Amino acid sequence: MKILQFTVDCPFPPVSGGEIRNAANARALAGLGEVLTVSFTGAPAPATPPNIRHRIVEAARGRGPWHSRSPHPTVHVIPADELAEAASIWRAFAPDLVVIEDIALSQLLALAHEHRGQTVIDLHNVDSRTVADRIGSLSLWQRWWRFREHRRKIAQAREADIFAAETADQVWVCSEADRAMLLALGLAGSITAPGKTIDIKVIANPIPDETVLSLPIDARRYEKLRLCFIGHLGYFPNIDAVKQIGRKMAPCLAASGQPWSITVAGKNPRDIVRHVCAAHGLQLVENPPHVPDLLGRAGYAPIPLRFGGGTRIKALEAMAAGLVVCATEKAVEGLGLEAGTHFLSGRDAGELAAKITALAAEPQRAAAMADAGRTFVRDRHSLAAIERTILQAVENLAVRRPG
Repeated sequence: MKILQFTVDCPFPPVSGGEIRNAANARALAGLGEVLTVSFTGAPAPATPPNIRHRIVEAARGRGPWHSRSPHPTVHVIPADELAEAASIWRAFAPDLVVIEDIALSQLLALAHEHRGQTVIDLHNVDSRTVADRIGSLSLWQRWWRFREHRRKIAQAREADIFAAETADQVWVCSEADRAMLLALGLAGSITAPGKTIDIKVIANPIPDETVLSLPIDARRYEKLRLCFIGHLGYFPNIDAVKQIGRKMAPCLAASGQPWSITVAGKNPRDIVRHVCAAHGLQLVENPPHVPDLLGRAGYAPIPLRFGGGTRIKALEAMAAGLVVCATEKAVEGLGLEAGTHFLSGRDAGELAAKITALAAEPQRAAAMADAGRTFVRDRHSLAAIERTILQAVENLAVRRPG
């Protein structure tokens, strides 16, 4: 079997959430046959796992992030030369299966009419929900001032989600919550094939680095207020979370009278992230070379997310590493975790800070929560578990193949 995978960024080595998911998918697909991963940004991968090759779309070199030059809120409107090169790669490789990353690259689905191969659109988020959340976070004045523009963006994002889901042969989502959200858009096969049944499969997000499962869980680790937040620092839900950590969580920890530290680490931080960290005493680690080292030095993972979709790889990573995840409901949406057993729940950053301070006084209870969280993600989000799910999804797709 030959599998072609299109991604926005090069997933090797995987650093941010999207890259981590893409890399895990590629490894799982490599168990079925030869995988060619083609990326629109970044450089060719210095090394890849067995049975996987990587190349980039040469026409896209030096053009910068797609979202800064696309007229669409969620879709990368691919320039003609990049699209032609992608089509040429598709035709030459002649894949049996084509896996396309997210709505950003959904324009590539149009190539399926000209070339062979069944198509999968892998939705890392339900982007129409994310766009609506982002607009909803604006002040009343900001929403009113650009009301028509915002309404247009929400409609465009919704139409793109529906079109991709109805065009692809199969849709992958991160969680049952995202599956329900996608179905709530009113999928009915009306755009491309009236009466078509939309085939949606839940493919869980992976533990980014399974070596963190060996990090010790010991009560002493949770006695001190050492916190660590890791995520893509150019992604607006994470930027908002860092703001909440700096403005609401840091003052609460400082008021406890105990020594405390908060590390913020991730890829491509925006200037506002640098400013918040400097202003509130947070340690910023840009583009960390080895995330497990940072996780191993902390006991708590604050994730006060208010926006976003998918299932949060940062939560899975932290629990696997033995940190107590301290999160809002949005931050663990779709994971199936039990508050108080697998993670510490709070309405906002301020409440989470107060609960972290209280839990640090009961380190044995913190260790038990960390252990329960690790067991949960090890059983459901290991690469082996994801490989089994992807194998079943591809087998189901083969059964549904027309003719």
